[in-house]
Formats: sequence, C-alpha cells, structure tokens
Amino acid sequence: MATFWKNLWQLIEPSQKRIKVLVFLLAIYELIKLVAPYLLKIIIDTLNATGIEEIKLLLWLAGGMLVAEEIQSYLEWISNRLILKITLDVDYYLPTNAQKKMMFLSLGYHERENTGNKITKVQRGVEHIVSLLENLFWEVVPTCLQLIFTLGTLFFIDWRFGLAFLLFFPSFIYLTYRVNYKLKSRRQVLHQKWEEASGKMAQSILNINTVQSFVQEKRETREYQGIRDKIKENEKYVWNKVMDFVMARDLIVNSGRLTILTLGIWLVSRGATTIGTLVFVFTISEKAFFSMFRLSRFYDRIEHSVEPVERFMKLFQEESEIKNPEHGLKPKDIRGEIEFKNVTFIYKESKVKALKNVNFKITAGNSAAFVGPSGGGKTTIARLIYHHYNPRQGAALLDGHDLREYDLYYFREQIAIVPQEAEIFNASVRDNIAYANPRASFGEIKKAARIANAEEFIKTLKNGYDTDVGERGIRLSGGQRQRIGIARAILANPKILIFDEATSNLDSQSEKLIQEAMERVSERRTVIMIAHRLSTIRHADQIFVLDGGELVEQGNHEELSNVKGGLYAKLLKLQGSGDVD
Repeated sequence: MATFWKNLWQLIEPSQKRIKVLVFLLAIYELIKLVAPYLLKIIIDTLNATGIEEIKLLLWLAGGMLVAEEIQSYLEWISNRLILKITLDVDYYLPTNAQKKMMFLSLGYHERENTGNKITKVQRGVEHIVSLLENLFWEVVPTCLQLIFTLGTLFFIDWRFGLAFLLFFPSFIYLTYRVNYKLKSRRQVLHQKWEEASGKMAQSILNINTVQSFVQEKRETREYQGIRDKIKENEKYVWNKVMDFVMARDLIVNSGRLTILTLGIWLVSRGATTIGTLVFVFTISEKAFFSMFRLSRFYDRIEHSVEPVERFMKLFQEESEIKNPEHGLKPKDIRGEIEFKNVTFIYKESKVKALKNVNFKITAGNSAAFVGPSGGGKTTIARLIYHHYNPRQGAALLDGHDLREYDLYYFREQIAIVPQEAEIFNASVRDNIAYANPRASFGEIKKAARIANAEEFIKTLKNGYDTDVGERGIRLSGGQRQRIGIARAILANPKILIFDEATSNLDSQSEKLIQEAMERVSERRTVIMIAHRLSTIRHADQIFVLDGGELVEQGNHEELSNVKGGLYAKLLKLQGSGDVD
C-alpha cells in the first residue's frame, strides 16, 4: 500500500505544493475545532463553581466560542476552495498526461492493448483518483487529524480517558483491514470486467457493419450482457460483505462511547474530574468515535478505488520499446539507402520468428518490392524500416547508420507509409490530407490530391475539400480512402515512401488509379512496396521474395520470372491463371 501512495504522489506532482498548504490549513482547522468545546468546559465548570457571579468572564468565554467558530468557518471556506482547485487541476492534467504518454508509446503496446480497454483505463483511473482525492481532503485527512488531536487532548486531560479511547482502536483497525483484504481479489476481477465490458462495446460499435451484415446483433448483445452480469454479481458480493461488517464496527463504536461516558461519570462521582471536563471529553470523543466509523467507510471506498487507480498508474510505468537517443543523428540530407544486416525478429506475443537472418540492400532512389505468401514477413520488414520495432538480432540501416542512432522524430519526418487501409480521421478531406503537414497551404493540399488521383472524386463531394468524411472515413469508398492516404503521404514529402499492400483490397479501377499515383510519387525518392498482387510491382528496380520469414529470392521482374522452380515464378503463374490473388 505504501508503494501505491508513493506512486500516486508522483502522479499528482503538479499539485503537491497546494496539497501541502491544504494539509497545513486542515490541521489548524481541526485544532480550532477543539477550542469551542474546551471553552464550553470552562463555562460549565465556572457556572458549577460560582453560578453567574463571574458573568463578565462567562461573556468573554462565550465571545471566544463565537470567534473560534468564525475562524473555523473561514478556514473551511479557504480549504474547500483549495480542494476544488486541486481536483479540477488533477481532472485536467491527468487525462492530458495519459494521452501524451500513449502517443509516445511504441506500436507494440497499442497492438497488444484493446482500444476500449485503454480508454476505460484512463477514464475510470482519472475518475477514481479525483474521487479519492475528494474523499481524502474532505473526509479522511481531517478525520485522521481530528483523531490524533482528540487522542492527544484526552491524554492531556486525563490519561485514563486517552487509554479508554485507545483500547478500541486495534479491533476496529483489524476489522476494517480484514474485510478489505478478503475483497481485494474480487475487486481486481470487478475492474478487469469493467475494462472488458468497455472493450466489448467499443468493438461491437466499431464493427457494426460486420455485426449487422452477419445478423449477429443478438450475439453481441448477449455477450456484452454476460460481462455486465459478472460485474453486477461481483459488485453485489463486494458491497454485501462490506455491509456485513458495518454492524460489527457499529458495536465497537457504541461500546467505546459507553465506556468513555461510564468512566467520566465514575471519575466525577469520585471528585477526580469536573462535570465540564466530562462534557468536553464526551463531546470530542463522541465526534472522534463517529469519525472513526466514517473513516472505516471511507477506507472501503478507497480500497474500491485502488484497483482502477493502479491500472491507470501502470500506463505511466510502460516503457516504449523504441527509444529516442539523446543526441540522435539529424543529417542535413537523407539519400534513402536501406540495408538489413542479419535481421531476426520475433513478436512478443509469438513464439515463431517473423524474420530469420534477413540480408538485403535497397539502393537510394530505387523502387523495391517485397512479395511472397501471407505471413512471410513482408509487413514486418515495413514496420522495422519505419522503426516501429527494433530487430531482436542484427541491424536495420539507413545510409549506413543503424536506425537506432537517428533522432526518432527527425527520422520519421523523412519517411511516410500508406497502409493496406488508410487511417482516416473524423474530419474534413482537407484536414485529413493536411494531417502530415498542418502548415501546408490549400494549394499544396490540392496539388497532393491531384498527384494522388483524388481531386476528381473530391470535387464531386457536397462540400469538396471541406466535406466531413465521418468516423474512419465511413462516407468514402475504400479506393477514395486510399487516395486520401496517398495524398497525405505526398504532402509529407518524404525521402522514403512505403506502400504496404496499398491496393490489395480494391477493385480494378481503384487499383489502376492508385497505381498511377504510386508511379507519379516514386520519382526522386526511395519507394518500398509490399504486395500480394504481382501486377503492381513488375516495374520495381528490386524485388525481394520472402517465405516463412526468410529471404529466398531477389532480383528484378524479368530475372525472377525466368528462374525455373522459383517461388516468384510460381506465384506469377498462379496469379496469371487466377488461382491466387
């Protein structure tokens, strides 16, 4: 638990100074809360001893009580404003920091984590941290301070009162700890199910077209409801167990109050203390026992928040697999020569090597294609060139330098990729193209669209370049989305351009338009094509054939097509006969 609070303290570092000031104010506030009851004690003892003869003193004491109450109200007002400021700040910078953290984590992390889970982890984590801080500052910290000051005061007044109060502490603390310890595993399952439910909902909505096309609405609803049923079952169990212990804790609190009162009456009857002291002791111990009970309830809530907060904190403990070197290379000019030396790679979640001792060199300014059966390692090579991953063995080089030596962000400015399915934002056509270069002029955006064969269809849209394309570009066809993706890559003006099966899911007409665009943008830059359809890479300067993660052939189209028994020639023959796409 100590580690939890230490990590949380680091997480809210921007608010630490305000929190220290707040705790100081709360300490003064709780001390002043003891003043009025103590003055009341003096008033009662004075009245008991002299009646109203000391009227002037009694009035001064009553006035002192009023002043103490006013100071208390003012401190409460300041503290509440400070609490509000702290929680609003935390609610602002934690999601911002989480989003920033995720933006700079490597692709490997994002491929392993479900999108819905990530969003829920952040949302619930922030919600529970804000709730935790509100409980701490409005209830837990003041209550703890009150208990400490009350205990000190009781020992100061009469050690027997302090000891009587202290006797009930161990059993109360043990009971509170025990119930929450027993529920820890249940709470972990509960929060895992919360993330699972969010992930399930996100997936079913994102893939609604497939869900409805295959008439799977009831199945998706049933599976989501099943997860929610598990959540309900676990929540019911947790809160029933908590409520079972409430009566036991009530018994301890009531026994403590009765013990203090009985002891006070006995001491008064023996002349060992005054009636005013009895009233004072019973008043502050009554509040303290009630606070102790409330503290146990807040502890239940805190324990309920620990699991989602810990899951949120783990996000900040994630390390990116791709590190940006402190003084990375930023050469004035990139030629675009790419070389793999003895590269072996295996994905974390796999036991099979995606690449095995691969060696090749792509001449700067050339076009190169990687072909082969599915799962051969083509896309893995593209990811390594883009520096989304590091080789497990060997090295990927650019212009003779290991990619790990380059400044990561400088390097990625020199390279652009058009994936199999271009990722389109819920924004206008103009904004989607300009994403690669937000400072680009409208003229530059239109030029990129023209080169990508996109301008013709853009003009037919209702608002042209200002047309909103919908979530993931749902209002555009697959070919239109790809051309937007190519226009975006063109606008980045990279030295190296990667087409990762950019035409594999398109009809012949769309493929033809994109093929023309690819040929136009290939001038004066290194172009890498990942392809299933061999018709799209016939004119590549270099062709590399992969099979099972190994480089089995290389050459140009003419050379490879004439290799008897070669894999490229075999694939060419199969595609020519229509047996293989």
